[in-house]
Amino acid sequence: MPVPDFSASPSAERGTGVRLEGITKRFGKFTVFDDLRLEVSAGELFSLVGPSGSGKTTLLRIIAGLETHDSGHVYIGGKPVDHLGPAKRNVGMVFQDYALYPNKSVLENIASPLMVKGAKKQDAVREATEMAALLGIGETVDRKPGQISGGQQQRVALARALVKKPDVFLLDEPFSNLDAQLRFSSRKFLKDVQRRFGITTIYVTHDQSEALSISDRVAIMGKGEVHQVGTPREIYASPADEFTATFIGSPPLNVLTVTVAGGTSSPLFIPVDGLKDGECRVGIRPESIALGSGPNGAEVTALEFAGRETIVYLKTDGVELRAVVQDAGALQVGGRVKFAVQPGAVRVLGGGPR
Repeated sequence: MPVPDFSASPSAERGTGVRLEGITKRFGKFTVFDDLRLEVSAGELFSLVGPSGSGKTTLLRIIAGLETHDSGHVYIGGKPVDHLGPAKRNVGMVFQDYALYPNKSVLENIASPLMVKGAKKQDAVREATEMAALLGIGETVDRKPGQISGGQQQRVALARALVKKPDVFLLDEPFSNLDAQLRFSSRKFLKDVQRRFGITTIYVTHDQSEALSISDRVAIMGKGEVHQVGTPREIYASPADEFTATFIGSPPLNVLTVTVAGGTSSPLFIPVDGLKDGECRVGIRPESIALGSGPNGAEVTALEFAGRETIVYLKTDGVELRAVVQDAGALQVGGRVKFAVQPGAVRVLGGGPR
């Protein structure tokens, strides 16, 4: 199905910002969040990304009003909404399983939020029809959800959430049930839709590549903590801590402990400009390791073909590393290779001297 071209359309009125102040949430004796603070600017596409169990979905449900918090405040549009139920917060939410009504048509599914709000049937049908056409599913409006594809079901869920003109759009892993090719095309579709409507959007995913590809800003979450907030480029280039550094990037960052003394380092020789003498944890992106020549030598322990690139696994002086190369034709598992770390590629993590 072709994706509607929203790029030439002027964005709607910019959305409403969201602010979380001092959010604490417990399940029994287990603390999910403790004094969590986060701010999402009006009109931006903001992703919460982290591994399973990091609290992403719980936080989204707190914003929606589907989950209560023990202390702190949720602000939407600068106003506290802690006392308001989900229906009065004017948020649209798309769940992982879409939660469509199986016995209602696509049109009835899209129109259902308007009918619940008391809209006249003819007005609800007209607006639902327009939204279906805008999201490229106009030809499916008379069918039931079970009669359309997974990608079309996803768009029905998006249309149903958008038709009531929410101030904030919340999405909980909406692409997880789609195949890889459809997930890829859906990313651009979602970003086009978000730009078209200008709605503040908070997107939950465990897929860091998905978050980096679509977001204006990203919050990296782990075990109920926000480790870093920034643009995808900022987080990739300058991770704030080791958790963020190892979570973001595919393949992930190489992290190791080095000792710097007298202008050199061990056990790996790396560019040490700006590094003070002492022991520190450093991160090196796999693409910043140049194979073929250099001051370091390693054994190739594995080769992993990844399309236009190959991931090369190296072992040297007890240190295991990953490198990415365009052409691995001359490399063999068990063979030896020289390599160098490119200048400017070393990131100090976790309080190392610099």
